[in-house]
Amino acid sequence: MTTAGHNGKLSPADRQKHFALHFRTILQAEQERRAAAAKVASAKKLAKSEDPTFTAQKIDHYLKSHFGEDDQKPVDRLKSDRENLEWLGLIPSTSGGDLLSQIDRVDKEQMIQAKGYKAGLLNLDRVSGYDAGSSDDKLWLESYDAGKTEYETEIPDIMARIGAAASKEEPPADGDPFPDTKH
Repeated sequence: MTTAGHNGKLSPADRQKHFALHFRTILQAEQERRAAAAKVASAKKLAKSEDPTFTAQKIDHYLKSHFGEDDQKPVDRLKSDRENLEWLGLIPSTSGGDLLSQIDRVDKEQMIQAKGYKAGLLNLDRVSGYDAGSSDDKLWLESYDAGKTEYETEIPDIMARIGAAASKEEPPADGDPFPDTKH
């Protein structure tokens, strides 16, 4: 039985060439995926070298939450993780209340601000997703602008401080690396 589009009249050599036609696209996509994966791995390594708390797990979790379509899923996961830690005796119990009983919940306005601010920090598209001109849209755009401005004005200083701290840890590039020793 043949399937739709199957051409059994091609010679083995022509079938190989036909396969190559499709494989070229797949190969290019795979090469791009591998290059992107290497770039991600390099960025994770750099982030962790600059701040040991920026682990690959933390970055992966943030990325998964960033692309998540349901904001409740990360909250449910946190609740489950917290319950596990309670059962292990590693953190105090929140019995008698829910996950957020010991901290304040964010309201709608705070959530809109947080999403806009994050989008500005990450230089995402300046589109809120709320009705254009609505109070929610204006709040999101204000928060977006604040996040973008803070990133643009503060990241150079942050990177300079990281660079200065790193240069203090490294020996001077020229001259005697052991100036206190006698020759």
